[in-house]
Amino acid sequence: MDCNVKELTVKSRNSIRTEINNIYRTKVITWLTEHVKDSHVIQGFPFRIYLDAPTDDQEVAAHKDEFIAFCDDWHRELAAGKVDFLEKEYPGLGKVEVPVHLVFERPDEVVTWAGHLVEYHTALKRLDIIAEKLPQLIDSSIENISTLTTLDDVDFGRFVEVCRWIITHRNSGSLIREMKIRGVDTTWFEGHRGLLLVFLRAYLKLNPLRKDLLQLGLVPPPALIRIVILDHVLRAKAGNLRYLAVPVKELSELDIKPSRVIFLEDIASALSLPDVPGTVIVVTPSHSLAALCKTPWIANARCEFSGSIDLRSFVMLNNVRVYLPETTSLLMDEQTFINNKDLWTFDDVSAQDLVTPTALTPQEASLYRLLSSGIFGLKVRIAQERIPYEMLCGAIGVKVPVNDKNPGKDEDADVSMESDELPAEEPAE
Repeated sequence: MDCNVKELTVKSRNSIRTEINNIYRTKVITWLTEHVKDSHVIQGFPFRIYLDAPTDDQEVAAHKDEFIAFCDDWHRELAAGKVDFLEKEYPGLGKVEVPVHLVFERPDEVVTWAGHLVEYHTALKRLDIIAEKLPQLIDSSIENISTLTTLDDVDFGRFVEVCRWIITHRNSGSLIREMKIRGVDTTWFEGHRGLLLVFLRAYLKLNPLRKDLLQLGLVPPPALIRIVILDHVLRAKAGNLRYLAVPVKELSELDIKPSRVIFLEDIASALSLPDVPGTVIVVTPSHSLAALCKTPWIANARCEFSGSIDLRSFVMLNNVRVYLPETTSLLMDEQTFINNKDLWTFDDVSAQDLVTPTALTPQEASLYRLLSSGIFGLKVRIAQERIPYEMLCGAIGVKVPVNDKNPGKDEDADVSMESDELPAEEPAE
């Protein structure tokens, strides 16, 4: 072979697929947009791809076998599109139909070669549905079409109906259940909330930094505050219920006036305590703290706080004191921590994940810094549920009930009355 003759470079079926895939990725959004906005009229077709057939007879003669294979390759049946041929006569070969262009009459044919036909047809159908039912969201549907096509048909139908409902009932203040859309419940909504927020953001002018349902006009079920009433007289005013879970807005409706409110972190510890006159336990929530602390019967009581000995509980103590500054702590001191070293476990929260508390006593702040700095070990803690039961009872000022008695029954009131004579814990310095 003459080394001066350049190498034959033509496009085979296999080599052209990368080029077609690039065309698909570049043009598909334009095609979808024209389909849905321009009455299905797609511009730019027929579309031709030049196959780089050789134009020099000397080049053909030098690469006769490769040239014949190239021509034969494009004469075989195509899955989509067609080939423009030019008949030409070559010395030693005679007349040959030379493939010049691969021609596509419609986007479907390009998509077939790119291997995305099902996805493309799904996108077209879904854009048609949105154009019919949510025409004001066409631009958003095009922008998010890749995600919309990942939904199965049933979930896509639900998605459209949810969007229609939200747009029709702006700022409804409704629960998800009140939408009355078949198959749409809290679990479904949580799984699709991200897409709903993105899809509706521009039209509803949503804050991109917010992820909550409130900006969609929906409200979650009210978060419940759990309380344990340790006084039989107070229980009589609450339907003789010892353990209640109440929305924070309804707490003030309880006709109780405890003299003492104890914030506890662990519900099992709260339920296990015997009766104590005038006392109500509040299981410290991670939400609605301001409204909780402003509840009159809590704000007017003597408040105490007992939690795990760890960074998070000190931050929670700090947050409670922002609203109830006279709150004292129980069992959250260095001596209790050191004396129960065998109960230490390891937290999953780093100090930098928390805001440094500023409403702690000097002793509490010192222990917080020791825990934060890892003096005792990395992320060491004592969970409240591991603190010995008798220590918790002693800190609250009650005797440990005997095993054959239920601490929630009124016959234990004599134990509580007797223990009420114990001196109350002095506030921390």
